[in-house]
Amino acid sequence: MIQYLYRCTSQGPTNNGLKPHCQFEYKLDEGTHHCPLCGHPLAIVSEGPSVSEVLRRGQLSALKK
Repeated sequence: MIQYLYRCTSQGPTNNGLKPHCQFEYKLDEGTHHCPLCGHPLAIVSEGPSVSEVLRRGQLSALKK
């Protein structure tokens, strides 16, 4: 199964102020996941350039030639 890097989406203090911020991230199988430290939903984080960024770079290099 494909794995993606997930990061906690919480902003500011969590767990009734016991944690000033949560920076949990981990590679998990695709799906809906919640942070094991604070319970907030996890979001997929890009690990490289997006398809549109690769295409834009290719177009810019072609225009320079």
